[in-house]
Amino acid sequence: MPEDFGTGLRLNHPVKILTILIGTLVLDMFDASNCRADETAAEAMLRAESLGGLRLGLPEKDVLKLLGSPATRGELVFQEADGNYVQDWHYPDKGIELLMSAGEKKSGVKTIANITASAPCTFATRKGIKIGDAESAARKAYAEHVDRETSDPGTLVVGSIYGGIIFNFAEGKVSRIFFGAAAE
Repeated sequence: MPEDFGTGLRLNHPVKILTILIGTLVLDMFDASNCRADETAAEAMLRAESLGGLRLGLPEKDVLKLLGSPATRGELVFQEADGNYVQDWHYPDKGIELLMSAGEKKSGVKTIANITASAPCTFATRKGIKIGDAESAARKAYAEHVDRETSDPGTLVVGSIYGGIIFNFAEGKVSRIFFGAAAE
């Protein structure tokens, strides 16, 4: 027997089920769009973020303008995980290590795939955090985009381990800053 839900419409059982399913689908779509909005905000923040002018995707020519030639360069090697050719660049006097990616071809233009900063690095993030700063300052500056599932008392993950910024702490101070993907 059809049922009236106060709308003046009488719905039979199959129509009620269809109405419930459509309602659930619409709610799920709103929920998914909210998740995408949150991810987009974090991704936008990460794209804009830098360390003293260094940022993910920065081309080799700009790195050389900013830092000069690295003290050492590793071999250009094929990375199975993502199919790209990569090379380590070391700037020990600046406390900077870069992983440069040439993409899928050895002859590709190299760009920064990840950045690791430690002492004596003096470069700051766009939010002003640098090596030696208080752990509390880093946690406060990036509180809005923290990955609470992978952060712990010694580590702050901003964005995610699949693409973000990771701050390591020692004795209440920032001891290492990493930009990039720490996991595949």
